Amino acid sequence: MSRLLRVIRLTPLLVLLLVAACGTLATPVWSQQAQGTQAALAVTTDYETSVAPTPTLRPPTATPTELPPTATPILPTATTTPTSEPPTATPIPPTATPAPVVVSPAGDAANGKVLFETFYDQVSFACNTCHLVDSEDRLIGPGQLNIAVRAATRVEGQSAEEYLHTSIVNPGAYIVLDYPDGLMPQVYADILSEQEIQDIIAYLFTLKG
Repeated sequence: MSRLLRVIRLTPLLVLLLVAACGTLATPVWSQQAQGTQAALAVTTDYETSVAPTPTLRPPTATPTELPPTATPILPTATTTPTSEPPTATPIPPTATPAPVVVSPAGDAANGKVLFETFYDQVSFACNTCHLVDSEDRLIGPGQLNIAVRAATRVEGQSAEEYLHTSIVNPGAYIVLDYPDGLMPQVYADILSEQEIQDIIAYLFTLKG
C-alpha cells in the first residue's frame, strides 16, 4: 500500500520530466485530423463566400396571349318619356250645310194657287183641306211652308221640283217619317194635266217664311 502511494506521488513528477525532456507534448493523431478538417471547412467557406452562386436558370414562362377585348353589347337604356297629357283635339266647328239650290219651275204659280184650293169630287176635298200653307206643322199631311227647301234634301239625286212632282203623281214612292202609306190619294195623275201639276209646284215654291 505504501508502495502504491509512492507511485501515485511520483507520477506528476515523471510527467514534468517528460515534458521537460521533449519540449512539447505530441499532438495526438485524432487531434491533427480534427484540425485538418476544420481548416478544410474554413477554406471551403471562404471560397463559397468569395464566389457568387450561379443563379439557377429557369425556362422562360410563356407570356399569356392577350385576347382581343370582346365587345360588350350596349343594351338600350330605357328612356323615360315624360308623361304628357294627350293633345286636346281642337273642335272643328260644324260647317254650315249649304242651302240647296232651288230653281223655280216654269209653271204658273197664280193658277197653281187656284188649283191647290179647288175642291175635287174624285177625292171629296181640296189640297188645302189636308195641308197648311202658312206653317210647317202637320194638319193631316205635312205643312207646305218652306216645302221647296225640304224637298231638295228628301231623296238623294232628286231636285225639289222632281220630288214634288213625284209626291203628287206617285205619293207612295217616298213616305215621310211618321206618315202612313196611302194617306194621300193616288189619282192626281189622272185628275190633273201635266201643266196643272207644274202650276201647283210653282205655287208651292212661293210658300216661304
